[in-house]
Amino acid sequence: MAQQTNPMREGITRGVLACLLILGPTIFLYYKPESEKLNDAKVELAALESELQNARQVAQTRDDLRRVTESLQKTLAFYEERLPSESDIPGLLEELQDIVSTSRVKLENIDMQRRTTMSTYEIIPFGLTVSGGFHDIGRVVNNIERGKRFMGVNDISIKGGDGGSAPHEATFEVSTFRFIEGSQS
Repeated sequence: MAQQTNPMREGITRGVLACLLILGPTIFLYYKPESEKLNDAKVELAALESELQNARQVAQTRDDLRRVTESLQKTLAFYEERLPSESDIPGLLEELQDIVSTSRVKLENIDMQRRTTMSTYEIIPFGLTVSGGFHDIGRVVNNIERGKRFMGVNDISIKGGDGGSAPHEATFEVSTFRFIEGSQS
């Protein structure tokens, strides 16, 4: 028996085969270069994203460094204010006198003692003799150490009064410090 062919079906099959023969190479020729371009664009995008991330990290690091620098500058200004310069010794003496004069303690004597130079700073000591009540002397010592400048109190010696209302006499050393310009640590 002879097979019957459907002319319509045969026409559709031939048309589909012709389209595949024409469009297949065309799609392959067009798709391959476009696919390569797309892959190149993806690689370039990944590189740009990496650069952007690095730029963000650099910006963050710069901002962090700026904040640290500002903090260090504030700290440096704070310490510069609290450390006297060579020309500020009279102001330092006035500050000591002001601390004593605002208390109920009498300043008996103040004298500058021999300075000690270290590698990056100088110790500037003053001998003080004051008289007054025991607690008042304690407040003066506290106010000296908590003052505007760095000062430490050492070698305190307190002699009691005669038991009545006679004041105590205290002698002690007040030391302040001066940074030596140009010194290297």
